[in-house]
Amino acid sequence: MREDYKLQGKLVKLSIEVEESVAQTLVEMEKFVKLTQSELTNTALKRFIAHHKDFLPPGFKAKK
Repeated sequence: MREDYKLQGKLVKLSIEVEESVAQTLVEMEKFVKLTQSELTNTALKRFIAHHKDFLPPGFKAKK
């Protein structure tokens, strides 16, 4: 299952703001599971997108 978190494909930098408690939790998760913040965040965002297709415009096709 840990392989599900590995980053694949081309990477881009993204600058976002999150609540302080979210950032602190992410730091603790990174230490505990030995996955990078980028790997954890990328997986979380993929899961969010998969469950919230209603946030996308009609006909949107993600590039793979």
